[in-house]
Amino acid sequence: MAFKRSWLPLFLVALVVVMLALAWLPMGDLTPEQRSNKPFLYVSYEIQGDVNVQHLEDVAFDVQQRIEQRHEWRLLDQLEPRAWQLTVTVTSEQLLVLMGNLEAPASDGLSQSVQRFKVQGPADSYAALPEQFVKILIQLVENGHNAQSNL
Repeated sequence: MAFKRSWLPLFLVALVVVMLALAWLPMGDLTPEQRSNKPFLYVSYEIQGDVNVQHLEDVAFDVQQRIEQRHEWRLLDQLEPRAWQLTVTVTSEQLLVLMGNLEAPASDGLSQSVQRFKVQGPADSYAALPEQFVKILIQLVENGHNAQSNL
């Protein structure tokens, strides 16, 4: 009889561990993307300018690479209602200008939130501008996502 009682605490501990493991494992019909806490981001690019289009395309490509390398969000190939929508416009007249138009995902009963931001500098500063642009984008998306999560 004493032998059976010595196994009871071990059995209870094993049962609790199994229950915790089952509660932690993903269940249901949700895809990994739907279970994610990271915001979703859809990005489109526009190049405006007649002169030195290749240079503007290179800057847009640099911005694209920097956005794709970040881990703060999940990028989408198609626009979805749950995604932040970013339009990146690259122009160059006298200055190289990177403009961002960031739209928050549609929320129930809330008005659409749009953030516009711009980074500009001399044409020879093309290496620093994409980095500044992505830093601003990270702050806007994180702050907006946190604000939406707290609603």
